[in-house]
Amino acid sequence: MATTPKQIFVILCGGTGPRLWPLSTTSHPKQLLPILSDKSLLEQTISRLLKITSKDNIYITTSNKNIDDINKIALRYLSQEHIIVEPDKKNTAVAIYYTLGKLSDLPTDSVVSFLPSDQYIFPINKFKNDLLKSANLAFENSTIVTIGIHPAFPNPSFGYILKNNSFVEKPDKIHALKHIINGALWNSGIYTATIKTYLDQFSKYFPKPNYKNTKPISFDYAISQKSKILQHIKASFDWSDVGEWGAILALSKQDKQHNAIVNKNTKYITYDSQHCLLSSQDPNKLIGVVGLNNISIIDTPKALLVTSNEKCSHVRDLVTSIVNNPKLKNYFADNES
Repeated sequence: MATTPKQIFVILCGGTGPRLWPLSTTSHPKQLLPILSDKSLLEQTISRLLKITSKDNIYITTSNKNIDDINKIALRYLSQEHIIVEPDKKNTAVAIYYTLGKLSDLPTDSVVSFLPSDQYIFPINKFKNDLLKSANLAFENSTIVTIGIHPAFPNPSFGYILKNNSFVEKPDKIHALKHIINGALWNSGIYTATIKTYLDQFSKYFPKPNYKNTKPISFDYAISQKSKILQHIKASFDWSDVGEWGAILALSKQDKQHNAIVNKNTKYITYDSQHCLLSSQDPNKLIGVVGLNNISIIDTPKALLVTSNEKCSHVRDLVTSIVNNPKLKNYFADNES
């Protein structure tokens, strides 16, 4: 196998994590939350990459909306020059294109891996091997390589990589199940390609996006669903997007009734209740749960969420309704006028 040029890693850190409302809001989004660790998800991601490569090969791309909080975390590890700040928040397609422009001093055959800032990945050595394999494939075959995850269930929140390397973004549950039956994998959102390959695909399918005229769109919709050069490998590591309360319950330390807490401040007592996830930010508040199964109860000073874990992906739809209601908008978009 040929040796690839230096591999660059870019952490995309501009999302808001609506499925984790009410803990995740626009002023304190998902990647800034300490979930499954005392460290924030962003800090966990940086620390993970520092065990794979040097800080000189790591960048963060974020919008200017939460830049102060991002800097408080990132500048402990990286230099200011490696934090790329977008003029606005336009989702991952525009973020990736903008980042490639900022990396224009690198040779065009340089390999760049774009990674989300908010995932659970273990063990690191297998993750490192898969990233290296992706880089080799991307360099040798001039393809965009993504890492596929064996699906645990038909989740409509994910994109699906089909056996023929075509891509379907967020199908409904029925179609997701059909794809899984036919051998599809979840898309991890971890993309690897050379700078030239990325730019060629943008030129073909999404030419010269800009902040003034381009509506927010994900890389999955703008490029992945259209590209004819997508390639994938199957992950050898354990993975979760830590995107829904049910996923967090599955990864959390559970009591004998399979109940768990999100943070150590949470005090609770249950009776005849199983598979519940509980969270309170008030150490003096006690949560009591009676006769419930597979439920998440997430309490914050501003809002309370009660959701079945089976349908917790629909918290995103609830947040859409909140944002579209002028009287309720600030319960999620709490740093916007």
